[in-house]
Amino acid sequence: MISNPFYYFFTLLAAIFLLSSCLDSDDDNRVEYDYSSDAQITSLVLSSREDTLKVLSKVEFSINQVASAPLIFNKDSLPYLFEVKNAKMTVTTNRASGIKLHLISPDSPDSTYIWNTNDSVLINRLKHIEVYAADGVTTKLYTFQLNTHQQDPNLILWQNVVNNYIDTPTDQVTVANANKFYTYYNTGTSIDLATSSIEDGEMWTNETLTGLPQGVVLKSIQVDTLEESEKWYAMDGDGRVYISENGVGWSHQQTDLPVRSIYGKMPSYSQDSVLAIVKDGEVYKFAKTIDFSSMNVLNEIPAGFPVDDFAFTTVKDPRIYTAKYLVVTSGKSIDGMANSDVWIMQENDQKITFTSKALNFNVVGASMFRYDNKIYLLTSDGDKNVFYTSNNYGMFWEKADSKQQLPIEFLYRENPSVNVDDKNNIWIFGGVSSNKNQLVEIWKGRINKLFVK
Repeated sequence: MISNPFYYFFTLLAAIFLLSSCLDSDDDNRVEYDYSSDAQITSLVLSSREDTLKVLSKVEFSINQVASAPLIFNKDSLPYLFEVKNAKMTVTTNRASGIKLHLISPDSPDSTYIWNTNDSVLINRLKHIEVYAADGVTTKLYTFQLNTHQQDPNLILWQNVVNNYIDTPTDQVTVANANKFYTYYNTGTSIDLATSSIEDGEMWTNETLTGLPQGVVLKSIQVDTLEESEKWYAMDGDGRVYISENGVGWSHQQTDLPVRSIYGKMPSYSQDSVLAIVKDGEVYKFAKTIDFSSMNVLNEIPAGFPVDDFAFTTVKDPRIYTAKYLVVTSGKSIDGMANSDVWIMQENDQKITFTSKALNFNVVGASMFRYDNKIYLLTSDGDKNVFYTSNNYGMFWEKADSKQQLPIEFLYRENPSVNVDDKNNIWIFGGVSSNKNQLVEIWKGRINKLFVK
């Protein structure tokens, strides 16, 4: 073993030299640590034990990073009357050094505190979320906005738009295209027409109608878009068909066979067409056509199928390829018997197939239309009008609740015209009162959840 004192002295000097080299203050060799100035929130998730339906945990929050007004909010509002006080909040940042929460209170002074990320948050009082970046200097103050429906989304509010906008007729029907309402009415001596912008409904213009005979079946007047163009058609009581390009000027269209009924657009797997019933010899059959210049005659109509005064609508659900139906109810069959069934029609291999089901509520004088991804039926129950709805293409129905009932001022009526515009307004025109008088008034309503600005 070496015990020379010079050996120990040399070793100590070497260690001091090495240590001084490591601690050299030269800027070129010093290691610097840069802390991020990013104070952005990249995601936020909420949940609460008070939320038994687990609605809050499914909410997607949008984050507006605009420097002048950072905002965190939910585009899809929470259900009407939804409320929780305490919530677990998970916030994702870029290694922020701290988060301060700003609370508001109507009963006491506002408060702020540094949040430890584990404690629950009084979510009903949260106003701002302030993030401190990793550098300890940069901050970003987000406004927090938890949107909840302030009105019942399933409530329909009704408005009486106008009365007596045409002379009292003996019969009437209102049809709409993308731009206008068209009210055709029989004065007893002529068929007249008044129109209004679909954005208005209050101001009406009398049009010079040509080509429609006095014996036209007003309820047969329809407009559809087929082959990317607008098709207007109607029929008279003798089975003659009339067509138009604009709903104002009409002309007689010669057909291969007498037409008994017209049902409007029939959704198809190939090409949509108009479904009609024609008399082929002594047999009534379904037929498809585009403009009535030629018709593709199909199978015989089923017994009991309504051919007069029926209500109908079409279904072409883009979410389900096979959901292409024409739904019919009310009306009378070829032998004059009242129909109380609903008929769900579908084209299948050059044949019209159907499913029918008896309904346990009145459908006399009913009107049918599509709305809120359902089929609606405006009918009567005793001395008042009510809605029934179906969310499975007409097979099962339920009575709409009181949130969608018509106002007391809405007089009982049968056979009103119902149209729905592109802003989800339901327009109800005219109808026949309980004492068989024509009503000349317009009502408009919209379900709150389908409000369009």
